[in-house]
Amino acid sequence: MSDNTGYRLIDHLRARRRALGTMAKGGVNLVGHLASAGLDFLIVDMMHSGVDWTELSHVCWKARAHGVYPMVRLPADPWTSGSARADRRFAVDAQRALSCGVEGLVWSVASAEDARALAHLAGDPHGTGPITDAPERARVLEAAANTRLLLPLVESRGALNELEAILDLEGISGVFMGCSDLAEVLGHPLDYLHPEVLGAVERACTAAHGRGKVVLANTGYAFDSIDGQIAHARRLEQAGVDMIMLQTVEFHVYLSTRAVAGALRAAT
Repeated sequence: MSDNTGYRLIDHLRARRRALGTMAKGGVNLVGHLASAGLDFLIVDMMHSGVDWTELSHVCWKARAHGVYPMVRLPADPWTSGSARADRRFAVDAQRALSCGVEGLVWSVASAEDARALAHLAGDPHGTGPITDAPERARVLEAAANTRLLLPLVESRGALNELEAILDLEGISGVFMGCSDLAEVLGHPLDYLHPEVLGAVERACTAAHGRGKVVLANTGYAFDSIDGQIAHARRLEQAGVDMIMLQTVEFHVYLSTRAVAGALRAAT
């Protein structure tokens, strides 16, 4: 395995250091600013946005140029499908995302079978660039082994019930504990600090680390101040989370804009 991947995120994970990132609903011009802010990874949200494949590609290749690890959240609904059959669209969308420059994949799952649908991509050369000969194929496979992260998003009862089975899957790098929807399905809307919600995150960290895998979790919307976001990030770090997703770029724009505008209005 090569030591030089060009990504701080991978260096942090190998050294068991906490990594920081965020999620955005597009915006290629944001990438340089996020890199300057010191973030290690960026998740492009294709679930709750109008981001298309062209915009995804622009964001990912710019992130690569800045050493920011590019990820994507693929569209998926784990709450209402009601089917035991895995959605085969996951694999199609994932291949297309990889061809757009994505390194890490996030997709919401309802079961271990949903996670298994993409597990093979840990060692799949498709979508990572043109392959014209055997040495080039070997380089592509080595790059995937060094940098690709497959993180099923756990934010449904089904996924939580099968958490350990998901982490047992070969090729799966860990899990993304979606704190907002997880709190909702556990009956504690936006109560990220509820013992049952924190307990689920801690359970994931224990299970993942015991298997040599990682956990990503988000800071959430309930903490509507910079200090609140920092405090919850610290709590996630204490729980053992490896990758902390600072709640979306858009949410932080709201927080800072509200603070500045509120202060100016109060002074007049």
